[in-house]
Amino acid sequence: MGTAMKSHQEAIGSVMEEEYIVPKKPIDRHFIGCAWSKQFGPIEDPLVSDIRVRKERSFNDITQDFAYKTGLGLGGQTIAGPKAEAGISGSSQKKAQLGGVEIITPVSLADIPFEPDIPYVTEALRLANFKLKEEKSSKAKIGATAGTAWGSGTALAEAGSEGKRGTKGEGLVIAYKLHTINLKTYDKIDSGAQPLVLDKLMEFPKSQLYIKAQLHAIEAGAKKSLPRNLVWSCLRADAKSRNMIAAWLVKLKSTDPRKKSLTIAFPAFPKIEDCYTYSGTIYSRIDPLTDKIHRQKLHITIFDAEVSDMLEPTTFDARISLTDESFNIRQVSPGDLD
Repeated sequence: MGTAMKSHQEAIGSVMEEEYIVPKKPIDRHFIGCAWSKQFGPIEDPLVSDIRVRKERSFNDITQDFAYKTGLGLGGQTIAGPKAEAGISGSSQKKAQLGGVEIITPVSLADIPFEPDIPYVTEALRLANFKLKEEKSSKAKIGATAGTAWGSGTALAEAGSEGKRGTKGEGLVIAYKLHTINLKTYDKIDSGAQPLVLDKLMEFPKSQLYIKAQLHAIEAGAKKSLPRNLVWSCLRADAKSRNMIAAWLVKLKSTDPRKKSLTIAFPAFPKIEDCYTYSGTIYSRIDPLTDKIHRQKLHITIFDAEVSDMLEPTTFDARISLTDESFNIRQVSPGDLD
């Protein structure tokens, strides 16, 4: 198996040159938006939301050469099936074989949580007709036996799994493209930590943003619940939101019509430990004139907050900071990771 994996790396590397990062072993997850470690490969952050992705096909010369040299282009099975594969010939067979090669990318690169000096997965090449075979020993390998001709129907792996960042369907990802922030283009404006006062409108003119914090409580016996369109500060609060009767709401409103209103919620009653900090990107876009990614990040920390038995605020001590960033990204080559 080690020899097969070495051949896999050499074959793909010879075709992809300096454009793609080739993992030591093909896997069934695309990891779009994940940070990349030189030692461990893709690293998932459980606090980062899944990123919307799209799947596309490519039939250019590089992809064709790539499919044949790796010997993993089994797209013909999805079209004709293993028994009819022998009946496909010439250019039809070549096109059928390439039917399983997919390019997976984010719907928007602005959704990727880029941080300085860290590479992120921005593209994955996947062979859609492959699955991972689960053995009794819990080890996974490609389900093709020694002596089986690559490209034949019997070389198809037999069982698959989907991870958190998997896509619908099955297949093996055999190459990644990475990007990182071009530090020469990186600009940052930070408001610094400012007191967040209840029922007081805060204005951030440069960010075109207004922010207001208030307590929202449900009257006893009203048989109502808190609004459904809230972004909760933690997953536990989100899970218990239907039974929550009071919450601290931080409402965001922009003067830019392209930006949607947003409300961040923190549990007020009942209280939930470790749910009083929020950090997230509230807006991001790509400027088509400069290719720069523009984004706004918000950080809120509630140090102390209490409500009375009548669900009225008695204590509220919080800080808020807003960061505006803009930057271009550059591609990371395999040599950059050495």
